[in-house]
Amino acid sequence: MRSLYFGLCLVFAISYPALAEPPRVQVLVGLHKPPYIDLTSGSGYELELLTALFAAAGMRAEFTHVPNGRLLPLFKSGAFDAVTLQPMHSTLPEYFYSCPYIHYQNVVTTLADGKLDIQSLADLARQRVIAFQTAEQVLGEEFRWAVTQMMDYSETVDQQAQVDMLLRGRADAIILDRNILGHHLDALAAEPALKLFNLPGGFYRLAFHRPELAAAFGEAQQHLWQQPAFTELQLRYFRQANQNLQPACDQQRR
Repeated sequence: MRSLYFGLCLVFAISYPALAEPPRVQVLVGLHKPPYIDLTSGSGYELELLTALFAAAGMRAEFTHVPNGRLLPLFKSGAFDAVTLQPMHSTLPEYFYSCPYIHYQNVVTTLADGKLDIQSLADLARQRVIAFQTAEQVLGEEFRWAVTQMMDYSETVDQQAQVDMLLRGRADAIILDRNILGHHLDALAAEPALKLFNLPGGFYRLAFHRPELAAAFGEAQQHLWQQPAFTELQLRYFRQANQNLQPACDQQRR
């Protein structure tokens, strides 16, 4: 984490008064979800990215980890300054939103040698499907309809278990982020042949109680996107650089 943290501080020429501590911000984030969040090491793409962005904005982020379903309710309590993983359609007027800071690229994944060929969500009818936690809430109305047609549907926070269930034939399809899938496949001795069907959306923002925090964070984002450190961070955690966020930010501002 040190390389991106200090690199961005230099890029943005952040300077603090002598001996002064940068103000701390309390940030709500999700649970263990490598390669984004690794609670065993205190590292991960999302944690490193947020740490660097807040540092570049002149703040020190302190993270509290909770299940995705508790993020917004806890933020509403007023005890935290910012909350992650807010979808693009979330526009509560009492909060101030950043541009997207992360792109979760969710895919329906099946075995390539199986009979199931996913061309639309309707093809999941009568299938056994395991998705990530809160998938039914965030993947939209068409997905919620598809769930009603499935033979069996469940959600889990254990995404390694999703991959294992698919490979053992205990699920017909799994739904998870492309980078999380790649992370768990990297741990296998031999990579299985899989078929992927891309789901739309997946851009997430931060919400803030105070507009000045949102503005400072947003300025840091705009600078970061122009820096080689942004691509380098992705390549350290993912199989490819796949976090092009500027178009989604431009769309948000229209």
